Amino acid sequence: MPLVALLAAPQVKRDGTREPDAPVLIVANHVTMYDVPILLYGLGRRTRRRVAVAMAGEKLLDWRLARRQGNWFLNLIAPLGYHLVTALFNVFPLPQSGDFRTSFAHAARAMDHGFHVLVFPEGRRTTDGQMHAFHRGSGLLWKELQCDALPVYLGGLWELNAARAGWFRSGRISTHAGRPISLKAETDPAAATALLEAHLRSLQPGGQ
Repeated sequence: MPLVALLAAPQVKRDGTREPDAPVLIVANHVTMYDVPILLYGLGRRTRRRVAVAMAGEKLLDWRLARRQGNWFLNLIAPLGYHLVTALFNVFPLPQSGDFRTSFAHAARAMDHGFHVLVFPEGRRTTDGQMHAFHRGSGLLWKELQCDALPVYLGGLWELNAARAGWFRSGRISTHAGRPISLKAETDPAAATALLEAHLRSLQPGGQ
């Protein structure tokens, strides 16, 4: 957190007046590889200290097995990256294809131990600065966890990256945490996914 404050100094906005009393599913747009520390900076102190982060299972496996990083040197250091992200950010794998049940069970166990679960429902980083459609699995996970959801929008990151501008305390990076959303038991996964996406989009500048 001190590094984020020094290097990025994000503007923080929270619509809620208090931190969640129970574990929630945190959903956010995915912009850069630095999203997680910046997002955590925007949460309350008690909340950010107990967050488990879902990451693409295929990417985590490639890091752990030192493969598919583009060249031999990146392959060599990939296991170090694997151990760093799992140690610093409580990362667990969420596959983008195949059987989700193991990861869903891990997320449920994390919540049973008092951890909030963070997912990026787009499934990949944006390539054009726009927020893209959510994967249906995010709504299914929400139904499985039977908890409230907390949308958090990350702003300013894409513009700085695209312009190759310096991040150092630019004043253009922001996090906007909305209010927790409840889910009715009868809501189907597709509708749950659409609800998550609509609430996160509403936090964008202009609410689009």
